[in-house]
Amino acid sequence: MRILILVDWFIPGYKGGGPIQSSANIAFALKDKYEIYVLTTDTDHGETLPYPGIVANKWTNDLHPKLNVFYAKKASLTVKQLRHQIKAIDPDYIYLNHLFSPKFVVFPIWLKFLGRLKNKIVVCPRGALYDSALSVKWYKKKPFLLLFKKLRINRMVTFHATNEREKEAIEKFFPGSNIHIADNLPKTIQLPFASTAKTVGSLRCIFVARIFPIKNLSFLLQALSGVKGNVELNVVGPVEDADYWNECQQLINKLPYNIVVNYMGGIENAKLPALINQHHLFALPTTGENFGHSIFEAFLTGRPVLISDQTPWLNLTEKKIGWDLPLQITGPFTLAIETACNWDQHTFNEWATASWSYANRFINNPSLHKSYFELFA
Repeated sequence: MRILILVDWFIPGYKGGGPIQSSANIAFALKDKYEIYVLTTDTDHGETLPYPGIVANKWTNDLHPKLNVFYAKKASLTVKQLRHQIKAIDPDYIYLNHLFSPKFVVFPIWLKFLGRLKNKIVVCPRGALYDSALSVKWYKKKPFLLLFKKLRINRMVTFHATNEREKEAIEKFFPGSNIHIADNLPKTIQLPFASTAKTVGSLRCIFVARIFPIKNLSFLLQALSGVKGNVELNVVGPVEDADYWNECQQLINKLPYNIVVNYMGGIENAKLPALINQHHLFALPTTGENFGHSIFEAFLTGRPVLISDQTPWLNLTEKKIGWDLPLQITGPFTLAIETACNWDQHTFNEWATASWSYANRFINNPSLHKSYFELFA
């Protein structure tokens, strides 16, 4: 069986966030059972220059002998070129990521509506229908949703929901849809557990996400303002919203002397495990995540997390792997940071090893791949 994955950005890109990692994980996980083709662009999210060393407009299997990737030249990509490549591959399934990509989602669905695509289509919204996601640039997204509803596009595709919450979001907008639930496939490479030195009264935190309102860095900075211990926060991620970053910088300038914040910019995914390993706590008070690959990267590395309750990762404190807290007030986040700040080496190691073990059990769950085999059955 042949599967064609359409996605705006793919590895080696990393600035597009979760959809890149999700698509890559699916491609690598299924490559031994299916013929996998990935059609993407040659330029990372928010960039104008193509990836170095990538030959555009040519199929290649440089990433893996069983993985075929076409990096279309973004500057000159046309819908005609997209249709030509889809027709040439003639896949059994076309797998679409997100909902609001004009060329990589809307155009293939339009072809399906017109009867020019006989291939089966699977659409994974990747959290695009959550309230937190729809609140951003809603004026651009609402017309798409109205068009999808009017044309009854949901009757022509299968929806891939990555959890029950996403299934409910899909049913809210597209009642009567064919929805298949399959958890996001995580990164499955896990290094042996390694601790880092921890002293009472000091804490090294790391925030890994795009600098964008949904990721809620400003909330974390406000929570830090009330912490009594010594905290170093390293912020990793590209600036996607300059005005929001200016707002965050103003908050940083008002922090007390015991709180130090460093901005490290965007970092390639391959370098994240070693960087996270140098910290004690991963912090991301996001307003909504479909999966949260950076959160799971922290678990894989063996680091507890401080996150909101708007992700699939819940009931963390009882497992001693972190906190998932509501976003109404910053107080509970401040208290959690102070608690972690007061950990001694033994307590930190206890939470850190519990986090590593939690991720280990997750990636070795045999049902993860099975649900995808059922999706493409």
